[in-house]
Amino acid sequence: MYKLLLVSDRENVLHAFEQIQNWERQGFKPPHIRHDYEGMLDSLSKHHADGICIAVSPEEEKKIFAYLQEHYPNVPLFQPGTNPEEVLRYLNELNILLNRLHADFSNDRFREIDMLQECRHEFFRKLMTGRIERKADLVRNMRLLRSRMDPERPCLIVELNQPEASDSDRLEGRWHYGPDRLELALRNSFGGDVEGIHVLPTVHTDGRILVLCCALSGVETTMAGNRMTNVLTAHISDGIAHLKEFFGLELHISGIQELPSLYVLCTDAAE
Repeated sequence: MYKLLLVSDRENVLHAFEQIQNWERQGFKPPHIRHDYEGMLDSLSKHHADGICIAVSPEEEKKIFAYLQEHYPNVPLFQPGTNPEEVLRYLNELNILLNRLHADFSNDRFREIDMLQECRHEFFRKLMTGRIERKADLVRNMRLLRSRMDPERPCLIVELNQPEASDSDRLEGRWHYGPDRLELALRNSFGGDVEGIHVLPTVHTDGRILVLCCALSGVETTMAGNRMTNVLTAHISDGIAHLKEFFGLELHISGIQELPSLYVLCTDAAE
């Protein structure tokens, strides 16, 4: 059974959780309940939490998020519900994620933290290909998956391509380990944080290579507009040169899309 912590001072949220009758049937023990930042600290000092739900004032929430980001960056944060149906829906999302994180990967080299990272990558692949419907879905999943990216700030999507080549010389022929290993090589070459911007290369089922560049939440950065585009394209170009030198893979930047925020990638952005 997974263990939960609810930090809330809102009567409707507390009442919704109280109405859940059979926690074990949902795959959880009844949650430890605290009402503020100090209560959360007390609970975490005594009890393990596989998932944490937060519903407090914005000021209290800011303190809680800052602490959890520093000390518990890989514990999923699930959405509070204001009625039992919502609570069960968000618990089910959490349960699905926790089952993936705790699955037996004895034949692979995955740790729970690695699997959480892979779940984040899967989510952002969906986002970049228009499969996330609502802004609320974006925010909820980013919290659940503990993404450090800020969905409200400007970002870039950079598309990579291979120059025209014979079929035997293309990525599919050269990189016979498959798209997962190719994506790992791209991440090792130029993924990561650059001046407060997170750079995430992704390889998609249709063969496209898209690189998401998004500001980190709570991190100040001097990069904006043309400077952000210039710095990040130079960084990616250096990574491409590294790939060519060490793996013989020749790629080039074929497109750059500047976005005001991640929200515009949701299908309801025009509403």
